[in-house]
Amino acid sequence: MPAFKNIIYTEEDNITWIQFNRPNKLNAFTREMWEELYQSLELAKGNKTTLVVVTGTGKAFSAGDDIPSMYKFKTKEESLNFFSILEKPFESLLDFEKPLIGMVNGLAYGGGCELLFFMDIIVAGKDSKFALPETKLGLIPPGALSVGYNVLGIKQINRLALTGEAIDVYEAQRIGLVDYIVEPDKLKDKTLEITRKILSNSKQPMQFIKRLSNKRRIKVELANMIEKLAAFSIEEESKQRMGAFINKKNETSDIFC
Repeated sequence: MPAFKNIIYTEEDNITWIQFNRPNKLNAFTREMWEELYQSLELAKGNKTTLVVVTGTGKAFSAGDDIPSMYKFKTKEESLNFFSILEKPFESLLDFEKPLIGMVNGLAYGGGCELLFFMDIIVAGKDSKFALPETKLGLIPPGALSVGYNVLGIKQINRLALTGEAIDVYEAQRIGLVDYIVEPDKLKDKTLEITRKILSNSKQPMQFIKRLSNKRRIKVELANMIEKLAAFSIEEESKQRMGAFINKKNETSDIFC
């Protein structure tokens, strides 16, 4: 198995497990971690397993992008260098022909929440929360404004993106983001129950369903949205908001993005 710094990648019983592994940072994404996610997805595409489960370690699926990293950007070139990597895993997910299960353990904020728009089935613990809080930092959620519109609809995406509010797992299920809700200690058991159902089915029809659904997700201006995000991230207001967030985080030991 490959050894990544920020991701635990395993293949077991016909399942590929991709587990985000920065628990002390609530699995917030650095540029290196986005690159490792892309590499993990490409490995999973080419291996002999039938499906993929994506999850996190600790008390978060992922809190999104690493704000302190973004706060350091001085030029648009630096910003583009960081955010351009987003396109690789997103594009990989958009042509993925194996079933993808999101196993949400806790927070799924920002980029962590946006990854769920690419999943086929989402199982979440009762304590999970979801948010697109980028506008609080003077930013935009590129995956939500492209793929997300077709998954949840314009009204729900705009509600989450414009308010930046966090929603609980029951509201996430009501709007169609979450499929199954379980006690946190039953999360893996429920996920394995679902994988057994999938593994008992014929591969070729499942691949056809995946190809068809990938086309329906439509990546509306994904690259353009990523470029817009890079531009917003170096605006003065964004810098002020990110700076205030970092100071607050240092005081409270909390994080969201």
